[in-house]
Amino acid sequence: MVKKLKKQYETPNRAWNQERMNKEAELSEKYGLTNKEEIYKAYSELRSLRRQARRLVSEPDSEEAKEVIQKVHRLGLVKSNAQLEDLLTLQVEDILNRRLQTAVHRRGLADTPLQARQLVTHGHVYIDGERVNIPGYTLTQEEEKQIEVEEFDETPEETEESEETEESSEGDEEVEEAEEVEGAEEVEGAEEDEEGETKE
Repeated sequence: MVKKLKKQYETPNRAWNQERMNKEAELSEKYGLTNKEEIYKAYSELRSLRRQARRLVSEPDSEEAKEVIQKVHRLGLVKSNAQLEDLLTLQVEDILNRRLQTAVHRRGLADTPLQARQLVTHGHVYIDGERVNIPGYTLTQEEEKQIEVEEFDETPEETEESEETEESSEGDEEVEEAEEVEGAEEVEGAEEDEEGETKE
């Protein structure tokens, strides 16, 4: 029997909430998201961090608390001298800002969030030399410095069109050369006829 995978995110308790739906629409447009699932994953990650912070706030000097703060700092969500209370002030936009898609757009490697998403999903984005094609990949501060976009001059369609144009131009040149040869042969034949008539 195949085990059913558990959802990695929590969905809203109320299916219809106009205020929440308007907020989701704004986030989708701002960050170039294609579905609500990406927003729900960001909210779930945010809730998880807040739960950890609330649980550890009574023991801020514990090793686990330090590890949580270091992890969140490594993701670029808080400063190095942050406290557990700072994790409680995080917003969903802070999580969305750490996505690979958003970073590509923010660094000027794409004109729009949707173009950034296309670059990522089509495999044109690399982190430290390794291709990453997941728009929602959460970046660390170090990884963000290593983002590179593969340079490409033409799309496959443009390449095919240019090849077809080259082939057609080559064909035209061959036809022109053949016509020139035929014309030259005709001229030579006419000259020979004229010489023959003159001798007679």
